[in-house]
Amino acid sequence: MIGLAIGHSRRGDSGAYTVGDDSVSEHEFNSNLMPLVTPLLKVPYKIYDDYGASSYVGAINNVSRRMRKDGIDACIEFHFNAAGPKATGHEWLHWESSKGGKALAYKIHESMVSEYPELKARGVKSRSKGSRGSMFLRKTPCYACIAEPFFGSNKSDVALIRSDLSRLASVYANAINNFYSDEGS
Repeated sequence: MIGLAIGHSRRGDSGAYTVGDDSVSEHEFNSNLMPLVTPLLKVPYKIYDDYGASSYVGAINNVSRRMRKDGIDACIEFHFNAAGPKATGHEWLHWESSKGGKALAYKIHESMVSEYPELKARGVKSRSKGSRGSMFLRKTPCYACIAEPFFGSNKSDVALIRSDLSRLASVYANAINNFYSDEGS
């Protein structure tokens, strides 16, 4: 079963915001994306949109325990990047020694490159202890990937992604379905 974890789901944390007049937080963006992704999935899933704590460590420990109890074998934590206004593209993070996490990240990367060839591919990147996002990747009891499909701080990235959210939903659904199809073969 795939875990669909909405990043910044701890109390008091909404994440970064997109640029533009209709600015939206990471948490709100990805919460609105989930109803577009889930009907396309051919595998069982569970959404995690409340990490049940206000501290980062407490939140990650809580969601990790729940994933273990629920029998999650792979998960994606949904985010978007933010930096300066010129930063652009997509990247996919995995724990440095997780072959399954890396495989999941590559499936999403390949799906994104296919659907959005015009968006810079920043690659699949490993994380180690102390790296941004590393606790989620390290603590979850399954293969894990952090999804960063665009920069919310880049007007062009935001306009491209928000022009048709069903495209991004299909990126995730196709990658997840292909990941599980390959796992079973």
